[in-house]
Amino acid sequence: MESFKKCNFFLLLVLLFPFLLSAQPIKKQSKMLLEDADAGGRAAIAIHISEMPDQKFVLEIPEVFTLREVNGDLYNYAKQNWKYSPYGAELNYEDKKFQYSIKLKIVSTKKSVGLTWDIICKNNLGSTMYDVAAFNCFTMNFAPLFKDTKMERSWVYDIDGKKKLLKEVAKTQGPGRRTMQFYPAIGGIEDLSKSGWIQQWDVTSPETLSVKKVSIVSTDGRWVYENSVDGKVAFFFNNWEEDHGCLHASPLMAKELKPGESAHASGTFKFTRLKK
Repeated sequence: MESFKKCNFFLLLVLLFPFLLSAQPIKKQSKMLLEDADAGGRAAIAIHISEMPDQKFVLEIPEVFTLREVNGDLYNYAKQNWKYSPYGAELNYEDKKFQYSIKLKIVSTKKSVGLTWDIICKNNLGSTMYDVAAFNCFTMNFAPLFKDTKMERSWVYDIDGKKKLLKEVAKTQGPGRRTMQFYPAIGGIEDLSKSGWIQQWDVTSPETLSVKKVSIVSTDGRWVYENSVDGKVAFFFNNWEEDHGCLHASPLMAKELKPGESAHASGTFKFTRLKK
């Protein structure tokens, strides 16, 4: 009798097994995939979003740390070694000039998907660094749904905080100058001409921008991309050459960073679905 009961018990488990499996919480597949990419010999991250399968976004974070009165600044280029997980990516890097760590976290809601970023930079030099900023490059060159080299769908905010098309912002151009632009920001770096890396291009706008983000609306009007900084923006930047199409909100890490000290900045790259 006892063996009969055991037999029935195991038979019941076999019958219920498929239903027990279905009752287990199913882990949602991430809306975003991150992987290594090459940006003209520089280390970068390719970003793929499941709801936009034909688009590839390329992130260099940072492409360079800019400094006041320092030629060459702090390049990392191909030295980054990212560690990926289903939740984001992170890295640590150090040389004689500086040490930095970056954490990227995938965040998603019903209507949005994006990356939060967090950067810590330490001064390893024997002298103080001034106007330290992270030149974070988010490129739309392989994302035709967002690429806006005509600047007709890219928005910024003027000195009074009013929304303004990027094509309408005053620009400095001339013979031999690249079709790109640096834009001063309220509370950011006061004189961009003192940064050797920025000044070499000689394309700094005479117009100052405000707020802490830049945005692009997709060609179909279904998505808006926002590049935002939590703290102070050092300067804004965009490149409208056909093989670029990038838009930056560069965080100000520190106006003054003494030897051995560290600075921190954070922000978000986010895509939000619009009502259509």
